[in-house]
Parts: sequence; C-alpha cells; structure tokens
Amino acid sequence: MSQPEKPIRISRRVFLGGALAALSVPLMNKLLLSPVYAAPVEGLSQAKQDFTQLSLYLTGHDLLDPALSERYYQTMLALYPDFTAQVQALQAFITANHIDAADLQKTLDAQQPALAKLPRSILQAWYLGVVGDGKQAVCLAYENALMNVAVRDHLNPPSYAYGAYGTWAKQPV
Repeated sequence: MSQPEKPIRISRRVFLGGALAALSVPLMNKLLLSPVYAAPVEGLSQAKQDFTQLSLYLTGHDLLDPALSERYYQTMLALYPDFTAQVQALQAFITANHIDAADLQKTLDAQQPALAKLPRSILQAWYLGVVGDGKQAVCLAYENALMNVAVRDHLNPPSYAYGAYGTWAKQPV
C-alpha cells in the first residue's frame, strides 16, 4: 500500500513573487524591444540606409541609436560635399567584393584609396562622438559615444562631478 502524496505547498510570498514576475514579462519585452535602438528602417533614402548599414557593419553592433545616426549623417552631409556618393560607392564595393570588416581598410588602401578615409570617419563619429577634423570638428555625442557605452557598466565618462558643487576643485587626499 503506497502512502498518499503530500500536496505541494507554496507560500504566499513565493506565489506573489512568481505572479509579479510573470506579469512583468510583457512590460519588459515592450521596454527592451522598443524602437529606441532599431535596425535600418524602410522608407529612408538609399544613402541614409547605406550609411546605417555601413555603421552596423563597421562597428560590429546589431543595433545603433537612430537619433545619433541621424545627427552623424546630417553633419557628415554638411561637412563632406561628396558624402552621399562615397557612402553609396563604399556600400556597393563591400557588397560586390564580400569583404570582411577586419580586411576592409587594407583592401580600400590598396584598391580604392578615394574611399579609404570614409570608414575611419564613420568609426570616429560612432566611437568618439566627433565628426570632422581640426577646426571643422563637431562633437555630437560624449556620454553615448560607443567608447563610453562599451565601458558604461564599470566606468563613468570623465568630467562628471558626483558630489556637491565645488568638490572637483579640492585636491584628493
């Protein structure tokens, strides 16, 4: 004769915690999958789509901030008169030759020197937040530049004072 099984008992605290966790899943999905960071969107001009694709390809990221992408794109259009043509030519060159991102600069230096500066300019914008060089350089991002995003979990970008006004002026002990 077998003994009757004991019923499984769950405390109220465990039950409420599980229920809240289950209810929060749709909300978290909505927050995490929101279009704040989105892949290329239909309806953009071909040059802007090519710029977005090049940015994803060069940075190695799957998603990039669309607001920053727009700012970088518009500033590069203003600073470089042939930017649209160069972006489209570079995208066509990469597509036609199936070049890995790691080999792109070497290949451009050898085969397409006219396009060789473009990947560096795009990467400078994304990682440093600066478009252009010298007196025409424009800083468009700092905290959200990819160099700071990459270390955000351990380091805060320098120049932020985390204390009362004037604490940055005191010499450290």
